[in-house]
Amino acid sequence: MKKILLISLGFILISCSKNSPLDNFADVYEEAFTDTTTINLPNIDYKFNMNGRCFQDNNGYYHLPLISGVNQTLHRFGAYITNIDIYGLPSHVIWSCNAYWVYNENTVPIVNGTSFADPNVDSVFCMMAPIFDMQNDTVTIYGQARFEEGDVILTDSINIIFK
Repeated sequence: MKKILLISLGFILISCSKNSPLDNFADVYEEAFTDTTTINLPNIDYKFNMNGRCFQDNNGYYHLPLISGVNQTLHRFGAYITNIDIYGLPSHVIWSCNAYWVYNENTVPIVNGTSFADPNVDSVFCMMAPIFDMQNDTVTIYGQARFEEGDVILTDSINIIFK
């Protein structure tokens, strides 16, 4: 009797297979995890053109008068820019300049380092603060506009003479 029971139990165990609850996972959820949507992103002709926002001579140099008797002259310059990229993100601009000044043994740049475009207007602005000792100097300000999370980069520069 024990032999018959053992043989029957063995036959049952061998002939039955246990299904894992994850066996049908791919079949059941394959449709949910398969992205069949097609995204048509617009083709945007990005623009980035810097503007010194002061008098510009025939050679393309901007002339910024410095205020005598004041250490720093504040001036806002900017650029015409495509303000929103294909992802709806605001355009980002990194600014730099070849001039600086020293205060208490610290190097001070004359332009802010970064700014974002206004989402409602195709423009971006940055502040500069040259000191009066820079009178008659010519500086170059560089701009690097970043679109599509940095995948598209445009550059421009302007020259400014401090009067």
